[in-house]
Amino acid sequence: MDRSWIGGHNIQIGDVTGHVTILLERPSFRLELLRPVASPELPAKARHQPSYLLHPGNQVVPYRQPVADLKTLADWRDGGEAFSVLLLHGPGGQGKTRTAQHFASCAVSDGWSVAQARDLSTAAPALSPAEGAPAERLLIVVDYAERWRYPSLLAMLESTRGAGRARVVRVLLLARSGTHLWDRLEAELDGLDMAYAPPMSLGGFAAASRAACFAEARAAFARALDVPEVSPPVPSDLADPVYASPLTLHMAALAGVVAASQNEARPADISRYLLLHERRRWNASAAAGTVRTLVVLATLFGPARTRESARALLLAAGAADGPAEADRALTAHRALYPSDRHLAPLRPDRFAEDFLGWHLGRDQDAREDLAALLTGDGTPLQDGDVRQALIVLANAARHEPVRDLLDTVVTRRADLAESSPAVLLAVAEHLPLGTALAFARRPIKGVELSYARLRLAQRVAEAVPDGAPPDIDIMRLWLLGRELLEYGEYAQAADVLGRAVRQARAYRDHPEIGDPVELAELLNLYAQTLAFSGREQQSVHATTEAVELLREQPAVPSDADPSRHKELLARSLANHANALAETAGTGNLPKALAAAEEAIALYRELAAEDSDAYGGALVRAEERAARLLHEVGRPEEALQVGLRAADTLRRLSAEDPEEHREAYGNTLHNLGLSLKATGQSEQAVRALSEAADHYRYLAQHIPLRFLDRLAGCLLSLSEVLEGLGRVGERVRVLRELVAVERQMRERGPVPDERRLAVTMFCLGQQLAIQGDDEHAVAPLTEATELLRSLAERNPGSVPVLSEALIRLSSVQSALGDRTAAEAAEREAVALYLKHADASEEGTSEGRVTPGRWNGVGDPEGQ
Repeated sequence: MDRSWIGGHNIQIGDVTGHVTILLERPSFRLELLRPVASPELPAKARHQPSYLLHPGNQVVPYRQPVADLKTLADWRDGGEAFSVLLLHGPGGQGKTRTAQHFASCAVSDGWSVAQARDLSTAAPALSPAEGAPAERLLIVVDYAERWRYPSLLAMLESTRGAGRARVVRVLLLARSGTHLWDRLEAELDGLDMAYAPPMSLGGFAAASRAACFAEARAAFARALDVPEVSPPVPSDLADPVYASPLTLHMAALAGVVAASQNEARPADISRYLLLHERRRWNASAAAGTVRTLVVLATLFGPARTRESARALLLAAGAADGPAEADRALTAHRALYPSDRHLAPLRPDRFAEDFLGWHLGRDQDAREDLAALLTGDGTPLQDGDVRQALIVLANAARHEPVRDLLDTVVTRRADLAESSPAVLLAVAEHLPLGTALAFARRPIKGVELSYARLRLAQRVAEAVPDGAPPDIDIMRLWLLGRELLEYGEYAQAADVLGRAVRQARAYRDHPEIGDPVELAELLNLYAQTLAFSGREQQSVHATTEAVELLREQPAVPSDADPSRHKELLARSLANHANALAETAGTGNLPKALAAAEEAIALYRELAAEDSDAYGGALVRAEERAARLLHEVGRPEEALQVGLRAADTLRRLSAEDPEEHREAYGNTLHNLGLSLKATGQSEQAVRALSEAADHYRYLAQHIPLRFLDRLAGCLLSLSEVLEGLGRVGERVRVLRELVAVERQMRERGPVPDERRLAVTMFCLGQQLAIQGDDEHAVAPLTEATELLRSLAERNPGSVPVLSEALIRLSSVQSALGDRTAAEAAEREAVALYLKHADASEEGTSEGRVTPGRWNGVGDPEGQ
């Protein structure tokens, strides 16, 4: 990795050329195998454009390698893992593309194949199928990773783990979104058992080297512009941190060369000065206004997939009055920006973003036209086009006119910002507080957006000034607490919502702020956070207060919605039933069942009036009652109710899987336990396996909430498989359970150490039964270590520890390690003698605790 510049042939990341073939294609993405190419020869006029001179792919300025960064990349590439992922992130202009191109070209020189992954929901021209296969070592580069649909990105990672015949695969993600993308992706990679390196950002130009870098860029631009004698002075403010950005420094050098060649003073606004020179060729055209519109469209939506799609975009945007005029405009654009694609975007990105700010600032009609294009129906734009445009606008939102356009679009069509987590994360940082607040109050939509919504709520909470009116402060706390709860940050949610509840109580009798119904809403959320934080008795008090508030409430005024009060009372009763069932002992179970049945009666009344709005809530309430029936010893009744609930949720999930996935998973889990209790083990396996599928998906997106639920489901499934004697299947489930427990230890909630110990013991035992003594030693050894620690705090763990030691001794003996076997056996005997009267403690099947709650709902109803 010691080459400073690969000239001539190099890997062009992001550019489509004839040296690209299809390695792998799926409905949502494509993997293109890249070949080294030489930069194309273009007309002098094109090569003198600032956009050409600054484009990293054209390498006008020799590449200055960041030695430490390239060493980090090389160490990752040459590591021992078969598959690994790394995110290279940072703002525009930091040199990500140049570094990726250099890194890829070096990889080719070292015998690697290089491929580029493309999300097919954005522009991707048609290419020919691949001929041949990649080398045994494959580097995959994903540019603009933040623009991908998140499921497509995950599907690509899973599919490329064994791409072609490559035995070693590295995936380099390039993104401008900081670590937002990685914050979500890291948990997913853990769940998929994929290796990864810590995210990295480029250091940029060090202060001591900037003068040399400037001189090098100045000379390169002077040669490219055929003015080699021009040598403008080094800027006096070169120590300013902004010049750490390669693009900023190169723009300063280019502006200096252009100004000196025309006997002009060094410009104060470098970007505006270079844009003026970029536009001079446009102004030579009779249709300069059209060209400006084309450049805007290309920057936001380009490149187009086909000439037909480019033509349709121009017609929809009003840039042409008919197909013939659209074709002429496309020809004019290609003459200005030669490319084998239609509507090739202006590069570099930051230069294009500055143009958007300038153009939208001087043309109010252009802002309105773009807003109409992005939010209107019947446009030729696909989801990927809109997603890309919104992220580009968010990146350019340092310009006030762009922020105004972004606010207009999101205000008209909030659903566009919810099209992907990346869009919501990008947009949320730039919305005015009022828009962000209105957006944060929208109903929660699916687990994919949970992290992005939490970030939005945090931004709103931080933006509310100290001393804000109490109603605004309560709303701020409610929004933040709700999203913390939804994301599984239960302790933080309890603290935030506790503050909101105390404020709401203090203003309960205030004529303008006080509202018992709103207080009941807060108490419901607060009760859930208390239960999930292990404060079950306090949770009972909160739900009791909520129910009493609503029962005391006078008749609802005729101009209000009477169903809201009834729905909230039903929800409060259901949560009260859950809280009672969670408290120690079984004395509260009859009270819990009575509260659950009252909630069902209310939901039935609501569903009779509006089945679409309340049918789902009714079936969830019935499912929770089924769980309580099981716990009070009425499994047959529980089974019948559970079967009906599962059938209804299966239908509802087919129509809207994101809305009902959690409830359906809980229903299937509890149904599986009821089937097991009534002797229907085969059916129990099917129900629990399907429940585990739902929990896997949920745990990938929100590990803090769902890893524990997945672990409980897998434990239940392993117990049923044990009863059926299906050893091989049980081993697979136990292996996954161990992996989930380890994830919980590293990233999720505090794991159940006893469950992990028993799981490791069961796994080792099952492997030994299969005759795989060699692989049984490690889990049995870890199980005994965990159980020893537990036994010191809880003597009830001693019998299981003794069993684990006996099994470990047997395995060690079979492997010929008599010394270790005898030591384990002696320890087991000593424990038996010391605790001869200890009763054997088995594993508990444990109902689904989090599933008892009726989903984290918004204040406008579920």
